[in-house]
Amino acid sequence: MSDADLVLASLDRGLDALKLKLSSEQKGALIRFSEEFRRWNRVHNLSAIDSDIEFISLHLMDSLSVVNHLVEAKSKWQMPVEPVIADLGAGGGLPGIPLAIALPEWQFVLVEAVKKKAAFLQHIKGKLNLKNLEVVGDRIEALSKARPGFADATISRAFSELKNFVNFSEPLLKEGGLIFAMKSQKASEELLSLPGGWELIGNEDLHVPNLDAQRCLLTLHSVRK
Repeated sequence: MSDADLVLASLDRGLDALKLKLSSEQKGALIRFSEEFRRWNRVHNLSAIDSDIEFISLHLMDSLSVVNHLVEAKSKWQMPVEPVIADLGAGGGLPGIPLAIALPEWQFVLVEAVKKKAAFLQHIKGKLNLKNLEVVGDRIEALSKARPGFADATISRAFSELKNFVNFSEPLLKEGGLIFAMKSQKASEELLSLPGGWELIGNEDLHVPNLDAQRCLLTLHSVRK
């Protein structure tokens, strides 16, 4: 079996475990993202992971593990048909790029202030022709002043402590907007310092294929009147 076949087989096994059905075009886009990430990583040090198989199991599957939960939240909390999701501190595009590939009708705004990472995100946007993706190469505080209240939800993957993520998210969100925080199980400690005016409305275990670590997705909404 060739390396390409091994990569595709690993991707297919992970998607099956997550109960995700993606088209061949979407799978191809995920694989090209993996290849480009590794190519840029050799120069720009985006991640310590430098293997296609490891990238799929440790990064892609971790990012995609929230897809079904996001879809359920969209229905339950009556989000728009094409919700706008801001990925704060997007880094090398995780989870924003895989989510934009898996959810083409959703709109994703990836916010990353580090220039080399923002440049990579712009490169991937063009390389994969992701029309539902916008890259903002600026600080979150600057975006908050320029476009307050534009997002239906924010998401992050190990971006910062929960209280900081909530404070960063608040000015970006529309009324009734949601916060999705991808965390390890130690998140219970961070919830103790949750800023006032916010309520935990979801705490879902994430089962990431081939990853022996605990993950969860916290969903928050504002209870301010």
